[in-house]
Amino acid sequence: MRILQVYKDVYPFRHGGIERYIHDLSRFLCNRGHQVSVITAGKGKRRKAKTEAGFDVIQVPSFGRILSNPVSFSYGREMRRFRPDVIHFHLPLPTAEVARLLDRSNTPYVATYHSDIVRQAFLLPLYGPLLRKFLRGAFLVLATSRRYLETSPFLSGLENARVVPIGVDLSTFRPGREKTSNYFLFAGRFRSYKGIPVLIEAWKSMLQPPPLILAGGGPLEDWIAGKAGGLPITVIRDPDDEKLLSLYRGAIALVLPSVKRSEAYGMVQLEAMACGTPVISTDLSSGVPWVNRHMESGLIVTPGDSKLLADAVTLMGSDTTLRAKLSQGAAERAVAAFDSEKLFMEVENCLIEAAYRSPRP
Repeated sequence: MRILQVYKDVYPFRHGGIERYIHDLSRFLCNRGHQVSVITAGKGKRRKAKTEAGFDVIQVPSFGRILSNPVSFSYGREMRRFRPDVIHFHLPLPTAEVARLLDRSNTPYVATYHSDIVRQAFLLPLYGPLLRKFLRGAFLVLATSRRYLETSPFLSGLENARVVPIGVDLSTFRPGREKTSNYFLFAGRFRSYKGIPVLIEAWKSMLQPPPLILAGGGPLEDWIAGKAGGLPITVIRDPDDEKLLSLYRGAIALVLPSVKRSEAYGMVQLEAMACGTPVISTDLSSGVPWVNRHMESGLIVTPGDSKLLADAVTLMGSDTTLRAKLSQGAAERAVAAFDSEKLFMEVENCLIEAAYRSPRP
């Protein structure tokens, strides 16, 4: 089956949770015998390259990005050129959604709804009706958690919505031989919605803050460098997979202090949990507190509250009995609910269902 995936970026060209998910799903589909291409937004001329994972990446020309959305008139043309049996969109991506609405093609499509638009919410009066029409036209809309399905104004009540969580590669992310060290870990892009200012404030409030490693990179790098002076904070910029795996395994806990629904799921939670590392995250109205369960796989605190975050860090660092319990619970939950191979098979079945059961004129 010819499967076309559509987003603005993909790993390894861009690091991020959604980008990595698309990469791993595409690799899985290729291994299952499907022909897969991924459309992304690039610069300059159209480029096509085959990845080591077996799928093609097609970078279409764009005029830059406005509020993170690529401005390109090439998505529609590229979708027609590939002649797919089914298209899999990853949202939000207004440029591609509009391109599909303007296209007269009857190719069925499935949409994985990763997140509401939060930071650009002022555009919803214009964008909202287009998004609703796009979602109604999909064969299926896949929400990554039941909680997000119920709390999103665009998913709640949608008759063609189905929950398919994002999983983790249990053959890679698993407990290792590394001994737990004395550091806490933040992993992810350095963006405002991740709550890094709250994290820094929590570390400043502790009399003897433990070592903290910030693994990633992004817009707040310079800000962090200016605010972290005198604190036991180390920045590791864009660690490779092997290094990140070692960081997960050695950490006391992963800290994900996100403050907005833009953090819809938190894949780094899964990666840490699968390594037997408990998580400290926030009680967002998203899938984050569904992935990490309070007192089962980690601790959950109020978003934006640096004192409660500092208290949770102190508790996790000092109570070895609790940490051992949460470590075991994290690994068990990852295995029981988030095996990526099983969940990728669910996505594959959705795509097959769309390709062969969609009505054709």
